Amino acid sequence: MAPGLQPGDVIATGWFPLLDQLRRPQRHERWVLALPDGTSAIKRVVGLPGETVSIRDGDLTVGGQTFVAPPQLLAETASAVDGVTLHTDGNDAAGGRWQRTVPMPVIFDDAPWAPAESRMLLPVRDTGLAVVLFLRTAPSAGEPVSARIRVGDVVVPWRIKAAGRYALVAGRLDGHLVGVAWPITNADDGSKLIRSWLPPHAPPDWDVAKPWQESLSVDSQDDDTSSPVLAVGLTVAGMPVDRTIADDMIEHVIVWRDVLYRPAADGVVEWRLGPDAFFVLGDFPSASRDSRHWGPLGPGTFRSRAAPRH
Repeated sequence: MAPGLQPGDVIATGWFPLLDQLRRPQRHERWVLALPDGTSAIKRVVGLPGETVSIRDGDLTVGGQTFVAPPQLLAETASAVDGVTLHTDGNDAAGGRWQRTVPMPVIFDDAPWAPAESRMLLPVRDTGLAVVLFLRTAPSAGEPVSARIRVGDVVVPWRIKAAGRYALVAGRLDGHLVGVAWPITNADDGSKLIRSWLPPHAPPDWDVAKPWQESLSVDSQDDDTSSPVLAVGLTVAGMPVDRTIADDMIEHVIVWRDVLYRPAADGVVEWRLGPDAFFVLGDFPSASRDSRHWGPLGPGTFRSRAAPRH
């Protein structure tokens, strides 16, 4: 279940774990399972009774529709991409805009938490940026800060009108362009990202979630179509922010990648669930044994919900 769960983590099952057996497992939940061979495992519920689950081109589909992971789930399953260098483009050139850009290489579904694993790596299409932005003083009433994350040739913009710390996340995810922003309180300590690349308390829904199209047009104020795949930039009243000020505002820029789902080893890519069957997967599909191998599971397999204890 890496990267969300790692060896040595302590799992909490709640005050009355036996009560979990009286409720129906819900999508996204992690559960402790009692397997027929007498062993236990922790897996995530992705398919519910009566649904058809399939894995195609690295994405998970449910009922023929691509399943778009919500921000809260992405925080548990995605990984930070190591070895990516971010460059600061100057705003001193005529018409230039300040931005940090990422000259993206091909990203593979490697696993730094499993260095001994041997397998063929596959390219991951679902990538994006997670940014922690800190405005120490409130922008003037008529000049809010415009923060933009570019994903390919598309720009996701936000207007920030108050001082404070903010999380901005955007990228390509499950065949969609997604983006969301939310404030981070001082108690959240958003400047320190330890394991998860995503800042704390991600919201349940995306601000932007529309089908990905390679031909999506560039925002009207950003006509530089030669930009790298990912970039973050700041303007005030349409004008570039001074580089020193902008670099001071941005505390973190992290490149993330999502899970690349793989079909079963025997090539099966679709499973139809019966009226009492659930489909479970691990968050690290390339090394996980789950419903791709065991098949759908009945309700008697589920023992208790599992959540990491912080």
